[in-house]
Amino acid sequence: MPKPITPMVGCDTFVVNEREEVCLVRRADNGLWALPGGYQDLGETPVECAAREFREETGLLIKVTRLLGVYSSTKYSDPTGVLRGHEVTHILYQGVQVGGQEQPSPETPAIGWYASEDLPELSSGHARIIRQGFRSLSDSDLAPHME
Repeated sequence: MPKPITPMVGCDTFVVNEREEVCLVRRADNGLWALPGGYQDLGETPVECAAREFREETGLLIKVTRLLGVYSSTKYSDPTGVLRGHEVTHILYQGVQVGGQEQPSPETPAIGWYASEDLPELSSGHARIIRQGFRSLSDSDLAPHME
């Protein structure tokens, strides 16, 4: 794939269970953990992308409920990212599970639920956006992070 001439758009969703544990997936490409998410396809909205990627990577159906942040790869180092050197805009949403059953995928061979103090080794960039997600749980008026 040739390098795009515009930034790629990725959408991740922060979803917690009744114990306020966040849903994370182990990535097959680098073995590290991340929020479920991926790149927007042509013809879909960012919210549609977030819900589709969550379903594809976990088997769970979600409803996106809130914008938590917009992040730019131009602001951060990405030593474990598979698209190092590409410009990526990540949109972080909050969502709630509305159905489905956990089902790992070839891209995400493991699914886990983690408390804020027990997070596993995370893929680049995910610590900062997961912190934003946990902050949003205790502050319903928290403004979205914007870059």
